[in-house]
Amino acid sequence: MLGTGEPHEEEPEGSPSKKRKGVRGRTLKASIDKVVTYVIPEVERKQTNFRGRLGYACLNTILRAAKPDPIFCSRTCRLDTLGKKGIEFAKDLGLQNVRDLVKLIQWNEDNRIKFMRISSEIFPFASHLTWGYSLEYAAKELKEVGDLANKLGHRLTTHPGQFTQLVSPKPLVVEASVRELEYHTQMFELMGMGPDSVIIIHMGGAYGDKESALARFRESYTTKLSPSAKARLVLENDELSYNVDDLMPICDELDIPIVVDYHHDWINPSTRPLSELIPIVKKTWERKGIRPKQHLSSPKPGAVTVMERRAHANRCPTLPDELPEDMDLMIEAKDKEQAVLHLYRIYSLEPVEHANLRPEKPDGFAVKGETTVDETVVKESEGRRSRGRPRKGDAVTGSEERKRKRGGEAVDNDILGSPYVI
Repeated sequence: MLGTGEPHEEEPEGSPSKKRKGVRGRTLKASIDKVVTYVIPEVERKQTNFRGRLGYACLNTILRAAKPDPIFCSRTCRLDTLGKKGIEFAKDLGLQNVRDLVKLIQWNEDNRIKFMRISSEIFPFASHLTWGYSLEYAAKELKEVGDLANKLGHRLTTHPGQFTQLVSPKPLVVEASVRELEYHTQMFELMGMGPDSVIIIHMGGAYGDKESALARFRESYTTKLSPSAKARLVLENDELSYNVDDLMPICDELDIPIVVDYHHDWINPSTRPLSELIPIVKKTWERKGIRPKQHLSSPKPGAVTVMERRAHANRCPTLPDELPEDMDLMIEAKDKEQAVLHLYRIYSLEPVEHANLRPEKPDGFAVKGETTVDETVVKESEGRRSRGRPRKGDAVTGSEERKRKRGGEAVDNDILGSPYVI
């Protein structure tokens, strides 16, 4: 049964049981303290000289599925809810998120993961024009997070969403972006995190005139951001408008580090190969005394269109050949911590607890008229697996967890030559 990915229940010998009445008075035997054991396939072993830290983004799938109290850090609400319940409701959600962040960091430590991107939605609407608020009310809780992370030697970073654009020609968008960046900055400052806790953004749109867009970024960066925000801001090459070559001149000018994203470079490559660019990019970090970081993801099997090629696969099967030995690498994959543990096993980077492994779900795009596992909620209850749509009232886990519905004709799995998939 190796590789089936089906969970199996094992009732420990001598485990207690209890009786309960059925609907029609029948007596049913219900076992308790059942243990779910997963069959985990072996992995193909590979070698690497990489000795840095691997991390994952925002959500831990094991803790999120914990019952009866799931552990996650992106509880949020709707604007109309704030109108009914007031801003204190959102602030209370923020405190719940921060308290769970402590548990998440401890889980990471127990599983030898010392690098994580924390959710930008920890404090709902904190940077909102009307409802925004200072994080001083959560100073004690944030300090607890920072004290634990610093004690354990963990790196925490953030990646505000795609609407954070300092290049926008719309003043309201720029103002909202500045508020968002200052909110993230205050969060790290209250945690007491050092300069390695960076805030990553994309440059944004080109708006038909890349030079004018870059000029707007320069103006916004130099005149609107606080020194603390500028000290933490880094730019990432994106898959549509700005590759590493595009970012290099302005990052050199303004002393901004560059995050190299391998997947984005595959879709929107620079004129020079990464093997040539990475040593140059590394200097943008060294000048500010910040440990370099990069991003890695793999495209889904069957990706053909640009939109499909942008989507992240469940896991990454290999590390890049260009990866420096001493670098923090963020694994941007649907399976979150499981994707990190998967690479730990492949490259023997760290010991892995078998009890914390989960089988990989089928990946790829649906044939027209069908549904992929990605588009459903897989519910595991006492060994039974079923699929269903999220129920009304289910907790929101943030924009990075929202699912995209996809369709199209069946295609090959060669991913158009991506070097980061096998």
